[in-house]
Amino acid sequence: MQTLDIITIVVAVVLALLGLGLGFGKTLRFFTRGIFGIVISVFVCFTFGGMIKGIPAVAEFISSLNQKLGEAWSFLQTIHLESVLFYVLLFFVVQIVRIILVRFVCAVFEIDVLPMRLINKVLGMVLMVAAVFLLTLLVLAVFRMVEDTSFVQDILQKIDGTFLGKLYENNPVKFVVETPTA
Repeated sequence: MQTLDIITIVVAVVLALLGLGLGFGKTLRFFTRGIFGIVISVFVCFTFGGMIKGIPAVAEFISSLNQKLGEAWSFLQTIHLESVLFYVLLFFVVQIVRIILVRFVCAVFEIDVLPMRLINKVLGMVLMVAAVFLLTLLVLAVFRMVEDTSFVQDILQKIDGTFLGKLYENNPVKFVVETPTA
């Protein structure tokens, strides 16, 4: 076992203990506030926005809005301002729902009775390790996108043959970058 693997195990154990100490509620709040919360909301909007736009009533409303904006100024119809407005509105709705949902879940998990305290602590451990593992997968996926740089090549050389190296090679997270065709 290489030194980097030992460090990885130690970090995982420290994160698990931190999650145990904080509990699920506080860990969830930490990972859904600030920039993490914004990223989660953008991800939800990106993932489900097209599906929501496909709902007949929403599609009809967006189409009529596009037509009205076009009547006011044809440039607004050209740039599809209605889609921009739709996604901005969806983002704010997702933000509000995320905040309400997190507060509700935290309140449930932080009820001061023994079974809930135990569940809170155990799930806090799991969430902390899982969230950092997911962030690691995302960073490794970004490394794959820029693996031709000397910085990433140096890191890949250092993690070769370690757990992180295997994780890099078998990373399920892949960002697809489409190149424009002429």
